[in-house]
Amino acid sequence: MEGNNFLDVQLLSEYIHVSKSLIYQMVSKNKIPHIKVGSRTIFDRAQIDHWLRNHCMVVQDLPQVPKI
Repeated sequence: MEGNNFLDVQLLSEYIHVSKSLIYQMVSKNKIPHIKVGSRTIFDRAQIDHWLRNHCMVVQDLPQVPKI
């Protein structure tokens, strides 16, 4: 699957740095773009990139808490 525009669950997990179980949860709730091919679930890299740009937020460093 590598070398083309589609990812399986394992490759997507590595690509977006989340667990496979979280990906399966998002798929079951229809919260991430995916394609079902028989019993397999695959992901279009371009759709995932678009989804990431629109559904993720950047977490900035938290301010330092003064020591007491």
